[in-house]
Amino acid sequence: MTPESLVNEVNSLVSMPDIALQINDLLQDPNSSAWDIGRLIEQDPSLSAALLRIANSPIYNPGIAVTAIDRAVTMVGTREVRDLAFGICAVEAFDGISNELITMQDFWHHCLRTAAAGRVIQSYLRGRRCPSLFVAGLLHDIGQLVMFTLCPEKSEQALKRSMDIGHGASTFVAEREVFGFDHTEVGAVLAERWNLPAYVQHSIRWHHNPINEANCEAPEADQMVGAAIHLANTIAILSEVQSIDLRDGPKLEPGVLELLGIGEDAIETIAAESSNIVDELMQVFVRPKAA
Repeated sequence: MTPESLVNEVNSLVSMPDIALQINDLLQDPNSSAWDIGRLIEQDPSLSAALLRIANSPIYNPGIAVTAIDRAVTMVGTREVRDLAFGICAVEAFDGISNELITMQDFWHHCLRTAAAGRVIQSYLRGRRCPSLFVAGLLHDIGQLVMFTLCPEKSEQALKRSMDIGHGASTFVAEREVFGFDHTEVGAVLAERWNLPAYVQHSIRWHHNPINEANCEAPEADQMVGAAIHLANTIAILSEVQSIDLRDGPKLEPGVLELLGIGEDAIETIAAESSNIVDELMQVFVRPKAA
């Protein structure tokens, strides 16, 4: 079993909708406009509705109702619309795929906590080039969902091992012991197969250990994303256990706060600001099924 073999198997169950790839192609066309992208999105009612919900969400908080797709594209930005479309389509791709270890609501709730924290962290990086931390946070654990779905028994073994007080291992460390690889490797392979943006691939692969030789050789913007999602993931877990003490969450890699230029005293503010919008984001991305 390898990350590649798992992705080959899951690709027979789920796939990235063509609309996301078409949006990406259109974005590469220098002659395309927000109107062109809006017309393409309008061909997909589900994606259109999701984009309008996002444009009217607390992330963008326009203050006035946005009802036209091309207006939403202009306000959110064409590149971020592309990235959000990938995120929305990834959530929908796994809709209806069941696993025995976690509900989709719980899985995406953690991912949205991370995405929201990423979005707040991005506001601390003013003047520093960095792509969408929201989308990177939303998809950071997608490899874990693949493993939960295809290998529930081994995944449960890894989860139990990581929660063993005497073992003291983080989930990804326990996964390596059980599988021989971890969810960051699986997620990175899936992201590459789905042609997700390069920075998303990078953040998925390095969000648990961003201070390493491979990350340091990456473009500066990718280094920033890997470090930011590492921090955002820790803040999300702290929020879940209702703590602001870094000792209660996954250990931050040394150098992450320095790389981002964020002081430890900002953690509480980031956690509070991101927690305030998570419930509304759940309504945008993971809407309850009709009875």
